[in-house]
Amino acid sequence: MSTAQRAWESVAERHAAILAHPFVTGLRDATLPAEAFVRYLVDDAHYLERYARVLATLAARAPDSEGVALLARSAAGAVEAERALHTGELAERGVVLAGTEPSLTCRAYTGFLAEAAASAPFAVGLAAVLPCFRVYAEVGRAVHAGRAAGSHPYAAWIDTYVDPAFDAAVTDVEAYLDAVAPQPDRAVLDAYATATRFEWLFWDEAWRGGPAARAAG
Repeated sequence: MSTAQRAWESVAERHAAILAHPFVTGLRDATLPAEAFVRYLVDDAHYLERYARVLATLAARAPDSEGVALLARSAAGAVEAERALHTGELAERGVVLAGTEPSLTCRAYTGFLAEAAASAPFAVGLAAVLPCFRVYAEVGRAVHAGRAAGSHPYAAWIDTYVDPAFDAAVTDVEAYLDAVAPQPDRAVLDAYATATRFEWLFWDEAWRGGPAARAAG
């Protein structure tokens, strides 16, 4: 079993909890309150800005040119596509990002990632950023498969995470983890598990209440 597969299987219960979370089920059946989705979009926009910096830090530490290129592309490409989605979704809802603050969960999650990327062994830092890729691919797939018929208020979000290009990006980063850590130690698996737990907390933050968003104009 590859390192990425082993890490993913080790968080099966957390994955199931994410799919069962009312925020995610609301995305699927189009019952998610608009204010919860806006809270999520605002917080995720803050997250992505910080996540891109984390990926750039890892790119600088990568042990070979393949890793440098892969992680730099991830920082500049996949993250930018997600940011464009969030900007468009917020504008459509009359919300501007200026003046908003990231939630405490967002700060804690990105702080954990930044510390792992900067000071942990490279494989541990890489394992920490992977759940953001894999969880979104799996949530996108599950939500798309069970989405409500007809017009869907969150269709653009769903379509982003079932795009084959996004799935390919996930697979590429997982393959690189397998290459740099063919035999994962406990620190690699623990970092992956901690980040997956933060993924659940991120959805929960948006569901319960997160950073305030203000309407444009």
